[in-house]
Amino acid sequence: MRIGVCRIELFISSSFSLKDKRRIMNSVKQRLRNRFNVSVIEIPIDAQWKRGSLGISCVGLDERSVQSLMDQVVRFMEDDDRFEVSELTVDIF
Repeated sequence: MRIGVCRIELFISSSFSLKDKRRIMNSVKQRLRNRFNVSVIEIPIDAQWKRGSLGISCVGLDERSVQSLMDQVVRFMEDDDRFEVSELTVDIF
């Protein structure tokens, strides 16, 4: 059994308040959960409304399947026009 963990830092250029940021982050979290069946958590960043951070994890039988799922999640995030991915780390244990 393998565990995949991903941390994604986002720059949200269209956000002008914490309310805008919250709306986008909640939407992204729900879409990731629904589409990929992964666990998602927002990692707090000192009340900055232009930056966000997500922690994403999944479990699979082998490294190949976990890596494939993480690649799909990363591609999905990079294709979203509401923000840009500024930093990304993926680890498989």
